[in-house]
Amino acid sequence: MSKEAQLQWEARWARPAAIAAFVAAVALLGQIVLYQATLQNRPRVEALPDFLLSVDARPGLYLGSAIVQAIGALLLLPVFLYLFRAIMGRESAVPRWFVYLVYLGPLLFALSAVLGAVDRIDLAQQFADGSYSFPDADPSDRPDLTQCPAIRGELGDGCAEELLGDNPNGLVFGLSFAGSIAVAFLFVMLPLRARRVGLLSPFMSILGVIAGVLLVLQLVPLVPVIIEAFWLGAVGLLYLDKWPGGRGPAWDSGEPEPWPSATRIGGPTPPREGEEPEPDEREREPAALGEGDGEPARERPASRKRRRKKS
Repeated sequence: MSKEAQLQWEARWARPAAIAAFVAAVALLGQIVLYQATLQNRPRVEALPDFLLSVDARPGLYLGSAIVQAIGALLLLPVFLYLFRAIMGRESAVPRWFVYLVYLGPLLFALSAVLGAVDRIDLAQQFADGSYSFPDADPSDRPDLTQCPAIRGELGDGCAEELLGDNPNGLVFGLSFAGSIAVAFLFVMLPLRARRVGLLSPFMSILGVIAGVLLVLQLVPLVPVIIEAFWLGAVGLLYLDKWPGGRGPAWDSGEPEPWPSATRIGGPTPPREGEEPEPDEREREPAALGEGDGEPARERPASRKRRRKKS
């Protein structure tokens, strides 16, 4: 694809990709709101049993939060695909198998979110109904899981943990693991590649890397989602050329060019290779004074100071 065709493609699909980024950011934040609305604070009930009881009490709200999360994940596809195509137009060394991750990562992540929610709703119903038991548990362990089902206290927490661990869904785990790794890889590698060719600023590149790493580690559950939403909103502004101070020259030239530093944003465009630098306005003033009449500009005579006579 020629540079002109590449730039035309980017101009044509910039708005749809930006809208997808904005909607994905809203969906990810909306999923947090719906998830938090599902949870309830029950006295003398630990966090995990309280979560299962909350899901059983409001299964539709919990499933809705998973569906909204899946929508946000699917909308990552056009966002990443647009950035991938823009990188490919400026750096041919990008591995072409990246595009398979662009398609499969968001799809697997979205599918695992919905199937995982359905599986959690089923286990939450078992926990709330008390239709489970662990007769083969060791009575000497503390808590004694042979006393399950239970809800409150340490025993209730142990029953809930054992119920979730004793009923693993291999399909859901596999889809969730593969989808999370693929999406995290895209959050890390695409911003790094985009920074190399001047499509993303260093700040945006590092922020994408942080979002990808936290998505896998899950050190703080809500922080990765908030960072992802912020990154998507910023990328949407970048696609629309609404980035504060302007975006990098690589977006207009179709060539790999470094992102301008903070001191150069808003200043004169640096000359490309083989071009003469444009003279500064202050350098043009002396030459412009004599233009139009064909005569050189005359110097203004210096003022003479009168000397006072000594009396």
